[in-house]
Amino acid sequence: MENKAHALVAGLFLLLLGLGLAASVAWFQGDRTERVKYTVVARGGVPGLNLKAPVKLRGVEVGYVESIGFDPADPRQILVGIAVDAAAPVSTATYAQLGLQGVTGLSFVGLEEGDAKGTLQRAAAGARFALRPTLLDRLAESGPGLVAGFAETATRLNALLSEDNRAQLGKTLAELQQAAADTSKLMASLQPSARELPGLLKDADATARRAQAALTRIEALAADGQLLAQDLKARAAALDELQAAAVQVQATSRNLELALVGETSPRTRPVLADVSAASRSIERAADALGEQPQSLIFGRGAQPPGPGEAGFAERIKK
Repeated sequence: MENKAHALVAGLFLLLLGLGLAASVAWFQGDRTERVKYTVVARGGVPGLNLKAPVKLRGVEVGYVESIGFDPADPRQILVGIAVDAAAPVSTATYAQLGLQGVTGLSFVGLEEGDAKGTLQRAAAGARFALRPTLLDRLAESGPGLVAGFAETATRLNALLSEDNRAQLGKTLAELQQAAADTSKLMASLQPSARELPGLLKDADATARRAQAALTRIEALAADGQLLAQDLKARAAALDELQAAAVQVQATSRNLELALVGETSPRTRPVLADVSAASRSIERAADALGEQPQSLIFGRGAQPPGPGEAGFAERIKK
């Protein structure tokens, strides 16, 4: 009996020890993280996505896929249930995309922030995020259009590169080559002129400076001429006054002669003769100055030779 009792105790001990080890393994392997459930809405397909596929927020794994199924309200939509760590900063502007896990062909759900610069507003539990197509998806959708465009471009290139067009293109290239050669020759012929151009510019600059100096001198001469003309006008006015005075003196002398014609005495006749001679001298001086006013400045010119004088015959011939 004692052997049976000892065997029973040993068996119970081993059973309890196994249960404890199993509970410990389950405890350590169990997921104790608090999760928040969201739903990803896909209008297209979700190829390569399976249950328990990872969910990553900006490349950091924060959860897993719990369920995949069609939307009962709209069978054209696929609802993907995800469980995300409650501490993950999932905002109301978050959207989802499918990513590839290496070369296995399996996909994962990637969450991206729609407004990275805005204020973070956490999404409520059960919120829905739209599944946006990736760049590869957009390329796949636009593939038929791209192929059609390439085909049309190839057709137009074939039409453009026909025999006639190729011949015309070759002719145009030959003309361009000839034009380039002519341009090179023209530039070579212009190089000597270009080397002389700095000297010509220096000469033109010197000529301009000399012209400016000449203009300055001409302006000074013009100013002097203007002053001389004003002086001549003033002297001409003085000559006019002198001539008027001479006329007045002559008139006065004539009046004196008329007044004294009946009372002329031997004493008054010389006086009258002197007055008359003086008036005639003043009149001749006034006439001479009126004819040659420049004589006041430059002096009186030489009188032309009269009859019997040297040079009179040459003057008559002229």
